[in-house]
Amino acid sequence: MRIALVHTRLMRRGGLERRLFTYMEEFRKAGHQVTIIVHRRDRNIQLPPDVRLIYWNLNLIPKHFRIIVFDHLLGKLVKKEKFDFVFSLARTSHQDAVLVPGNHLGFLKSKGREPKSISDKVQVMMDRRAYHSPGKLLACSKMMKEEVMELYHVPAEKIEILYPPIDHTKFHSGLRQNRWQLRRKYQFDDQKKTFLFVSSSHYRKGLPLLLEVFSELRDAPMELVIAGVGKVSTSLPNVKNLGFIRETQELYAAADFLVLPAIYEPFGQVVGEAIMSGTPVIISHMVGAKEIVSNKEGIILPHFQPRQWREALLEACERQFDISPDFAAEHQLRLQDHINHILTYAREIQHHKRGMELPH
Repeated sequence: MRIALVHTRLMRRGGLERRLFTYMEEFRKAGHQVTIIVHRRDRNIQLPPDVRLIYWNLNLIPKHFRIIVFDHLLGKLVKKEKFDFVFSLARTSHQDAVLVPGNHLGFLKSKGREPKSISDKVQVMMDRRAYHSPGKLLACSKMMKEEVMELYHVPAEKIEILYPPIDHTKFHSGLRQNRWQLRRKYQFDDQKKTFLFVSSSHYRKGLPLLLEVFSELRDAPMELVIAGVGKVSTSLPNVKNLGFIRETQELYAAADFLVLPAIYEPFGQVVGEAIMSGTPVIISHMVGAKEIVSNKEGIILPHFQPRQWREALLEACERQFDISPDFAAEHQLRLQDHINHILTYAREIQHHKRGMELPH
């Protein structure tokens, strides 16, 4: 098949940007011809010679309006090129399927805001265009599907749930065999239960709440370990900030729990990664991945009261969890499950398009 992958940026930072490369490699391995379409790029990135890159330099367009122009150019290209399958990771409206990793109205609602700025209004407009285009929507969680239905009035049958893929060869419980060596490597306290917080957006993911909770747990045999990008201002003796750590699989294996009191998280890939690594989770009800968490894998809190969170952390230290070794397969979190789902739909689209081209 001739597959077009659409995104705004060709870069190796950010979850969706890295996933663009994953799709490219997996589709190539399956024997498909891949074209990547972007309007921003890192010129140091070299694509394989068999991958076609279409890059439109829109730097002269005001920033907020680039996505509108990009979508217009995409529409003209799609009509001309006749791709078998157009798969978008961005806010566009000329594709056969588009990912829904989040939505702007839902994000604003979680913060108690209305779309007042130009940026907000453009993002909401492009979300609406994407969701009401003819293609299928692939929502990252049930929470996202319900938000798109409610806030953008999209019918349920247009939306499928497709969890973000997780590399089960990287995140697996076998890593816990080296748990004590890893705890020493990252200087975790062997006399304490370690609660791991992995984040690139500390406020949205609930760090202020955790700092308040751990300020009341100074005398408990518990520590909070923070990993990720972002400033952390605290002098609490039971809180460590590791900064950015690339080998997060080692952190999951070394920690006792992952904790994520996010005020808004469309899925929360760290939740799946931690559980697949054999680490229980304590998360808020505003994390989309809550639908894959039962009392065997962790605790879900329906509020943000510090006292209840403190009690939940203490409870977790006393509980026995029972994570299935087949957790990834049971919830179709493996990369190959994810790719197979997309390619199955792509073949349906290819068959439909070719049927439309036949003379009647």
